[in-house]
Amino acid sequence: MATPIRNATREDAPFLAEIVQLAARSHVAKGLWDIALPDSEPATKLRAIEATLTTDEPSWCHYSNFVVAEVEGQPAAALSAFATDDPSFLPMHLALIAGFEAAGFDEAQAGEALGRMLVFMSCHVDDEPRAWVVEWVATLDSFRRRGLVRELLEFVLARGGEREHPMAQIGILIGNTSAQSAYESVGFALEFEKTSDEFEEAIGSPGLARLLRPY
Repeated sequence: MATPIRNATREDAPFLAEIVQLAARSHVAKGLWDIALPDSEPATKLRAIEATLTTDEPSWCHYSNFVVAEVEGQPAAALSAFATDDPSFLPMHLALIAGFEAAGFDEAQAGEALGRMLVFMSCHVDDEPRAWVVEWVATLDSFRRRGLVRELLEFVLARGGEREHPMAQIGILIGNTSAQSAYESVGFALEFEKTSDEFEEAIGSPGLARLLRPY
């Protein structure tokens, strides 16, 4: 029997915050929110992620983009998929600021957290036009090795095809070979890698890689 997959709801935000944290950390010790909030407790980081997931306006990190795979009625894995050119999205920096402030940080603290995230821009490349972007892919540790990620990928790739996107796009931290293999198994191929010394010093990975899958 196929794994139940459904669209995420606002009530999934605590679970999705864990998924986003896992995906951001990838195969290294520190992810996006660890860099932004280096002195904060784990619960505070999760609260900031949850606040970003539930901003009033959608963004690249909003619960409404996610689909959830369930095992015996429990959310077990999830990922996000969205159109790179969606005009309704808050710009990334505004979504992050809104999330930090909703999590209880003042304006200055939110700005400082955002500033620390700028290290990721050292390996940034603009999205492919009209791409269907897959993001925040992760499974809770207790549900791994069940093929949930593959089922989720096939589900959202079919959705991107129905919406007539010319290609799907996904990014990884260089060195995450298990994720790269999973994505290649459903038709993605490595397009490029971008590295920087600043990125590697901060994150522990040489940089970012992007994979594309044409429809």
